[in-house]
Amino acid sequence: MVDAELAALLIRTSLNTEPSVIRRQALSFSGNAVFRADLPGDRSVVLRVSPRPGAFNYTGRNLDAVRQLGVPVQQVIASGPVMGGGSFIILNWLPGRDLTYELPRMRHDQMKRAAEMISDCQQRIGTLPTSRGFGWAPIGKNAGFDRWSDIFGPLGTEPAPENSSPLDQLKYRLRLARQHVEPYFSTVRPVCFLDDLTIKNVLFKEGEFTGLIDIDFVCFGDPLMSVGNSLALIALDVGDAGQCYADELVSCWKPSDEQLRAIHFYAALWTIGIVGAAEAAGKTHRLQQSLPIAERMMCRCEAHCEAGVFHASA
Repeated sequence: MVDAELAALLIRTSLNTEPSVIRRQALSFSGNAVFRADLPGDRSVVLRVSPRPGAFNYTGRNLDAVRQLGVPVQQVIASGPVMGGGSFIILNWLPGRDLTYELPRMRHDQMKRAAEMISDCQQRIGTLPTSRGFGWAPIGKNAGFDRWSDIFGPLGTEPAPENSSPLDQLKYRLRLARQHVEPYFSTVRPVCFLDDLTIKNVLFKEGEFTGLIDIDFVCFGDPLMSVGNSLALIALDVGDAGQCYADELVSCWKPSDEQLRAIHFYAALWTIGIVGAAEAAGKTHRLQQSLPIAERMMCRCEAHCEAGVFHASA
């Protein structure tokens, strides 16, 4: 268990300075412990601690590559192993909060500008060298899947069992919908993008973009997956207050019909995944909240798939 005492020790021994205040941050979905430490001279740093050895081996290189593109990111101050296992990294603190919390306070013109800026960051990252494979890897390394479709597992069409749960029914419908996006998947190139660049890991303060965080790995494949994932999280965690941002984010990419179909597949996939995680963890409230949203996302995905079939036969 990583506590404030261990966090203070890591900062003290790495930076040769005593933190005045240490506060644990409730913003990590990765299993890492995250702390903000205030230092003398009005300076703050962030400490991330992972139970995995070498978890941050490539973070500095990734950040350097992204920063050279003009994208605002953190800088690594120190990193290393944690006694007893695990690893840590210390970075400068960026002001602001996840877009999840800022969207409800933003005006429509601010949301439009935010969508343009985030899309621009993703498109700049897409200019980095491609990989020889698909999936997750550090920048400059090759990912391990042969095809983009492979990251979603085998393509199955087995029906949902009798008296199956709502989650099983959603999974079955998603498998059917996937058949309609497979032709598009076969055209995807292993482009570098941040799949976790949604409405988390994106910091804003009073409507102004301050930077991106948590770039330990990148993904090689379809950058539109981050758009679909964003739509899912907006629906789940922001609701109607974020709809303008969702619409603007899609608009920034000027997607074709095929790409729009894929975006809504990704949104349904991500939402159904969250339903599955809530069910597995016994989080009843999250399950009840996310099930109707997953149903809505799945219906939207199916509508785009049916429209594609209609156009193909016209």
